[in-house]
Amino acid sequence: MTDLTSARSFLFVPGDRPERFGKAAASGAHAIIIDLEDAVAPEAKMKARHHAKKFLDQVTVEKVLVRINGIESTFFEADLALANHPSLSGVILPKADAESCSKVVQKLENPVWPLIETVRGLVDLREIVSLSDLGRLLLGTIDLSLDLGLEMDHPGGQTALDAARFMLVTNSRLGDLPPPIDGVFTNLDDTTGLQNATEHACASGMGGMMCIHPRQTSVVHAAFAPSEAEVEWAQAVVLASEEQKGSFLFRGKMVDKPVLDRAQGTLVALQGHRP
Repeated sequence: MTDLTSARSFLFVPGDRPERFGKAAASGAHAIIIDLEDAVAPEAKMKARHHAKKFLDQVTVEKVLVRINGIESTFFEADLALANHPSLSGVILPKADAESCSKVVQKLENPVWPLIETVRGLVDLREIVSLSDLGRLLLGTIDLSLDLGLEMDHPGGQTALDAARFMLVTNSRLGDLPPPIDGVFTNLDDTTGLQNATEHACASGMGGMMCIHPRQTSVVHAAFAPSEAEVEWAQAVVLASEEQKGSFLFRGKMVDKPVLDRAQGTLVALQGHRP
């Protein structure tokens, strides 16, 4: 199973478009998400599940997640059989809350990745992160905005979503999980908007972003990658720490354990950014 703790880009591919699976896997995205839920019409869900299984039976690069249908869906039980496929790196549970996560965790061997896109999911975060066998939290900004009655394109709506981001970031830390994944940016023609959104997500403590097109991944990678100056500083701090005991002065500033942890985290993020 591929370690996706440092992955930054998560590319959706509809489950009923098998001709796109291989292209998505080769796109440079750190992980792909085969979508059996929103991207697939009800009459195509059985075929989508079949296509996903066929691909997973043949895949050689294990960086694949699957978004199953929700626990209240009539397609849920059939999706669970696929969700235990050994080639999967995780299973995304839509509209996750404490009750649904608890039930699914008990049924699966693969890690569950809770997709938080309802008020109930936000309220239940502390209980959710106490569960075992979780992957990373994901924020479903579109559905959450609908549930809260937010205008995503208005600054006020983004302020409210920032509060949700903060809740995912803090609860991920509380549950000793990697940084959470932000929602999709839907305007494929607005590269500047995507860059601003990814930089905002990164500055907010998010650890990556879901994508809806391969050309978005390079922008996401650039936004979440440490800068050259950050990498140089981190390498120098870690090197200096090898000759010091406890806190020490570095370039005129005090370095203690939290600062050293930050430097080491920057180098981990650098490794996650590399192909």
